[in-house]
Amino acid sequence: MTTKYDRIKGAYLGCAIGDAMGAPTETRPTDLIKKDVGGGRYVKKFVEPRPDTLAAGQPAGQCTDDFSVSYLSSKAFIEAGGITKEAAEKAMVEWSKYDRYYIAHSGPTSKKAIALIKGEEVDTKNDYACCNNSAATNGAGMKAWVAGVFNMGNVEKAIEDAMTMCKVTHDNPVALSAAAAVAAATAVAMTKNSTLDDVVSAGLYGAHEGYERSWKFTKPSAGASVEDRIRMAVTIGVNYANDFDGLLKEMAGLVGTGLNANEAIPAAFGFFVAAKGKVMDAIYMGVNCGNDTDTIAAITGAMCGAYSGAKDIPSNYMSFLSEANDLDIKGLIDAVDKFTD
Repeated sequence: MTTKYDRIKGAYLGCAIGDAMGAPTETRPTDLIKKDVGGGRYVKKFVEPRPDTLAAGQPAGQCTDDFSVSYLSSKAFIEAGGITKEAAEKAMVEWSKYDRYYIAHSGPTSKKAIALIKGEEVDTKNDYACCNNSAATNGAGMKAWVAGVFNMGNVEKAIEDAMTMCKVTHDNPVALSAAAAVAAATAVAMTKNSTLDDVVSAGLYGAHEGYERSWKFTKPSAGASVEDRIRMAVTIGVNYANDFDGLLKEMAGLVGTGLNANEAIPAAFGFFVAAKGKVMDAIYMGVNCGNDTDTIAAITGAMCGAYSGAKDIPSNYMSFLSEANDLDIKGLIDAVDKFTD
């Protein structure tokens, strides 16, 4: 039987593995990932990033913003006694102090939000525009799985908490639709006897509700439907579950695997289904799909870890990732387990 602790462990390690393994492949299409990074093969291990990547200079196994923000957010929520706006803001300010993550991996949306939280001056010359479409990125979805872990089985609270924690940086209905999808899916994945269909259905509900609810407090935004693209990605995942090459080609070519929330998050759902919830299988899909590989692998790794637990994750990965990032991952997992009792 997969215990709650094992699901928590699977989610945190799944996110960390996907992030660290996907960082060296980020921005490249699949063909160049194999040629330049994998030596002619798909990447299925931790490698040192090449000089022409965003993660250049990092050692093998070091994470980016995807896991580090989730890690620090989790710590802040435990300290605050739950997911609050204030704790989410505190976590982002704390994260900005980690040069190894912030300097290379802070996107413009998060960077501006952190500056505003600190009371610093920001460039507002484009703030007159009706729609803030540039904020419709996957930085909300990348950390929203934490709200699912903290609200095991409680989809409504997971959605509410995801929007609370994510609107601090991504005050945008498309981004929050993606965040709510990930949170709702993870909340169901954490429950005993959940099925792949249950998780996907929760994700679709979260995407719909996140979009509808966020229009009440965010600036409007134009962008393709996260909900509909999840449906498309899941169909591809089912149809190409036994065709790794075809799966990556179809997902990247039709759904997209970029940094937009309506690409990366649907792709993660497609890989979740194609891998049948198996952590490492899904991570390999995300790592090799091209474009924003670290975020996609991190999200699908977290969802799969919540669903299947950590039983299929190599036993040495915990210590390896903890050392590579100088983070107490086991200590956090223990704290989250205790907090969610």
